Amino acid sequence: MFYLILRAVRGTRAVQMVQFLFLLIILTYICKILNFRTVYWVLTSLQAPIFIALVILYAPELRRVVNDLTQLRFFRKSKGAIDPVITQVVNAAKILSRRHVGALVVFEKSVSLQSFIDTGIPVNSEVSSELLVSIFSPLTPLHDGAVIIRENRLAAAACLLPLSEREEIDSNYGTRHRAALGLVEETDAVIVIVSEETGAMSLAIDGRITRNINPENYESILWHVVRKGGRT
Repeated sequence: MFYLILRAVRGTRAVQMVQFLFLLIILTYICKILNFRTVYWVLTSLQAPIFIALVILYAPELRRVVNDLTQLRFFRKSKGAIDPVITQVVNAAKILSRRHVGALVVFEKSVSLQSFIDTGIPVNSEVSSELLVSIFSPLTPLHDGAVIIRENRLAAAACLLPLSEREEIDSNYGTRHRAALGLVEETDAVIVIVSEETGAMSLAIDGRITRNINPENYESILWHVVRKGGRT
């Protein structure tokens, strides 16, 4: 816990507060050992008002630290409603769905997708809904192909996926759905699909596609299959 707190406050003004509190605790402990009763009494008497003052002064930084700590998997509830990457992807998918803009977002799991990442344009950035919407917007250089997410980072965009060669494939599937199906037939990836024609949000996993998923349930379903290895 001490390490996690230090990592959360790193690079903020709250570091100064932590250093001051650490020094205060050390001085108090030394005075107690050396039996400096007067100084020890002063230090212990000042601890409460100093702590309150520091909380007030560093309130914005402390809010950020608490927010960072609550994002850790240790603090998440089992139903998995809180996951920044999943949330950003689903938010982007909902925006693109309303605009009828097609999209393919691939989550790499245990099987490496490096060969497909190499076909695209390296991005290596944090995942955000704004970035995803910008990438898939028509007339932008990267809107064709798929985005691949590796270890919670947007690894590459405009990646080429293999088309499914299955003969009994649904005739309603377009190129985007065929590409998603082709990848999940070969790997254990999970793919978010937004249809350009209908705006429907689908999910590809384990060699099949679940179509027209309710947007209200999409985030919890995606978290379940990506983080818990479940099925749709």
